[in-house]
Amino acid sequence: MPTKPSSTLAKGLQLLRAIVADGGRSTLSDLARALTIPLPTVHRLAVTLEAEGYIERQSKGCYLPGRELSRLLPMLGRAEDRVAMRLRRSLRHLARKHHVFMHFGVLEEGMVTYIVKENGGDEELFTQERMQLEAYCSGIGKILLAALPDKELQAYLDTGPFVPLTRRTLTDPAAIRQELENVRRDGMAFDRFEIRDDIFCVAVPVADPLGRVIGGLSASFIREVPSSRRLTLLRKAMQDVVREVVRAEFPVAQAADGTAGAAAIPDDFAS
Repeated sequence: MPTKPSSTLAKGLQLLRAIVADGGRSTLSDLARALTIPLPTVHRLAVTLEAEGYIERQSKGCYLPGRELSRLLPMLGRAEDRVAMRLRRSLRHLARKHHVFMHFGVLEEGMVTYIVKENGGDEELFTQERMQLEAYCSGIGKILLAALPDKELQAYLDTGPFVPLTRRTLTDPAAIRQELENVRRDGMAFDRFEIRDDIFCVAVPVADPLGRVIGGLSASFIREVPSSRRLTLLRKAMQDVVREVVRAEFPVAQAADGTAGAAAIPDDFAS
């Protein structure tokens, strides 16, 4: 038999929703009447929610959303953070299956911020979650830069000079722009030992159903240039994960023509 949901938890969640929506205007007595929950039950639930930090007392009988909610909401509010949470298990699986490092990152103030990192091998890599790296020489960074409108991309390229991290790093703005045109055409990006002499990386975009790139997904190899066949298989696996996760995050969306849209990689990044 399926497990029955907890009625106490359900009532606690109802009360929490009501307190957030109410904004401190009503007392617990008012909320209890509106929710048709006995006042003693509401009081017990409020004590627990307050003790856990999800609500805080404003005045006698009145409550506001607590600090714990304030801490959690930013993590749930951004699409890229929600997508990252959905991606983690799949990236862990991909990393172990293909013996690579998997990363998911976003563009913040011209830098790549890595949100998810999963290790599929015995070695370690210097990257860490929430650390930032330059965009112009990283696989994810190239994916994200290629998705920028031309004016924003030119503004980024005008911020040079770009520092060579290895002898293979592209530093000339014209060469970087050409590389990004190739990314737009091919739907994938490479870091060919541009960040470090021992790291090769391939990346694909993560886009919402309207084709807006919200992040990049990459696989990194240490001291290895993977074969074309391996890259093809890995790229397909990465794109399959992107489609599955984005469909779950955006189950109902409107395409540009007003019809129901499915999760997609944008046309500029098509296979």
